[in-house]
Amino acid sequence: MINRLDNCNFSDQTTWEGTINEGMTFQYDVNRAPGRQYISEASDLQDIPSATYDFLLSSHVIEHVANPLQALSEWIRVLSNEGILILLVPHKEGTFDHKRPVTSFDHLIADVENNTKEDDRTHLPEILAFHDLERDPAAGSLETFKQRSEKNVENRCLHHHVFDTALTIRLLSHMNLQIHAIENALPFHIIAIAQKTPLGQLPDNQAFFDEEAEHRRRSPFVSDKHPLAQGEGLINHAS
Repeated sequence: MINRLDNCNFSDQTTWEGTINEGMTFQYDVNRAPGRQYISEASDLQDIPSATYDFLLSSHVIEHVANPLQALSEWIRVLSNEGILILLVPHKEGTFDHKRPVTSFDHLIADVENNTKEDDRTHLPEILAFHDLERDPAAGSLETFKQRSEKNVENRCLHHHVFDTALTIRLLSHMNLQIHAIENALPFHIIAIAQKTPLGQLPDNQAFFDEEAEHRRRSPFVSDKHPLAQGEGLINHAS
């Protein structure tokens, strides 16, 4: 049982929720008092003090963020000591991104180094070339999709980056999170549960990088069953 559940969105007007109001307005349960609704960028939670929350749930958000590692850094900051992160990410095989390459880890590092902001359009040519509109009928025609995509800083509909399970695991390990579970589910879900480690303590996530890892055997996605690329392995960095 949780005491309170708060929510965060990038704008008071969104494609998915319509109009929302900041303040104690997040009605997650009709039988309980509302939680707080924040209006803030996922990568800049400046209105939230550090170590505020015991858990953070991010459901299909990180792919819409231009600087995922910066966002993860903020999410970890607002978690209490040994707080839990529940992360849902779309696997490329099940989405309209299936024709796009998985984003390289080096690119995500570069986004941090370059302080990439939400108005970034680096991936727009690739998206327009490879986005599978047959799997995204709500996007309309190519021209309609292009017009919407060019206004992404306003609507945030684009997937800046493309994920598979291996990249998700590498991101969490890079941020010194202890992974407790990785699951994959159709039609396109990567589900990760990870924990904030005490200061100075490194996680032990090697089992999730193993070629025979349980999540690989159970995954419905073909690419997850392939061995990791040569030279790829567990990397720990101080965040």
